[in-house]
Parts: sequence; structure tokens; C-alpha cells
Amino acid sequence: MTKTINRAAAIGLVLLAATACSSTPGTPPASTAPPSSTGPQVPQVANPLNVGKYEQDPCAALTQAQATEVFGAVRNRKAPGNVAPACAWNDSDNSSIHLGFLPGQGGLQTVYKNSIDAGGGYFEPSPAISDHPAAFSGVHDDRQSGGCQVFVGVTNEETFSVSSNLRPSSSSYRDPCALVTKVAEAALATIKAGA
Repeated sequence: MTKTINRAAAIGLVLLAATACSSTPGTPPASTAPPSSTGPQVPQVANPLNVGKYEQDPCAALTQAQATEVFGAVRNRKAPGNVAPACAWNDSDNSSIHLGFLPGQGGLQTVYKNSIDAGGGYFEPSPAISDHPAAFSGVHDDRQSGGCQVFVGVTNEETFSVSSNLRPSSSSYRDPCALVTKVAEAALATIKAGA
């Protein structure tokens, strides 16, 4: 059980570190040039959101009622991250979802660039989530075994990510990307209501 939680935390930290290499937290990226012609076109954020109050308190982006309804969460905890803190919610069987913000890291452009340069894992542009551009991406492809991560653009320079680490007993184990999408939708509802 602890090994599973540590694995999820390690994967999340690797992904945060991969996106963190573009600039110092809180500073705009050096360039917002369009991606190279070898990759997919990066969608722009039409309706940017002010997420400053959630960057250091990501647990506030998802209410306990939302976490219980969407995931069956019974507890959460805030943990340090490479760029900003992350929040982990666990259900009664210790499956977990994680949410964290990536300020000043180049937004979806960095996610797209890292996916092209990475060579492993997975990358798929996602349909918009609550009118915000998104992409599924991870350094390891564990989508058939309870793991998935989605990055959602809240501005052209910032994303938040939601990842899952589900046990086989979870009803979402075989389709974790549907779960992280629902969690992202709920977080966007909270952010928009609090903006």
C-alpha cells in the first residue's frame, strides 16, 4: 500500500520536475513561441482563470463533497512539490488522486513540447474540459492499470494536473482517464466559482 502511494508520488514529482525545467516558479516563460511544426498545434486558453489562491493550497480546488461524489475520497493531504504543493485524496481502499498547479512553467506548450521530446510514456490531446484545453500525458503508460494524468490549461502559461493511482478494486481502475477528467471538471467548477 505504501509502495503504491510512493510510486504515485514519485511519478507526480517526475512529471512536475519535467515541466519545472522551463523557468523559475512565478515568472513568465522566456518564450511563448508556437511549437515546432513537427508536433500538434497547442490550443490556447480562451478564458484564463486566476488560480493564485490555489497554487499554494491545491486541496481547496476540490471540495470534500466533490471529492466524495466523484471519487469516494475519505481523506486528503497536502504535500510539497517541485514547483508548488500538491494535494492527494484517498478513498477507503487507498486508491488516490493527486492535483497540483504548475505556475510559470509554460502551460500546455511545455506539456506538448515535453511529450514530443520524451520518447516514452504517452501523450494524447484531450477534448476541452469545461471549455479549457487539456492533454493526457505521462512518463509511464499505466492507463491499463489505474494510472492516468491530465494537464488542464488555466492560462497560456499555467496548467494544473490531476493524476490517479488506483488499486484493482477501484471501479475506475480500467478507465482512470475518465476519473481524472471528472476530477478536473469538478476542480474547474470550484475555481470558476471562487474566481
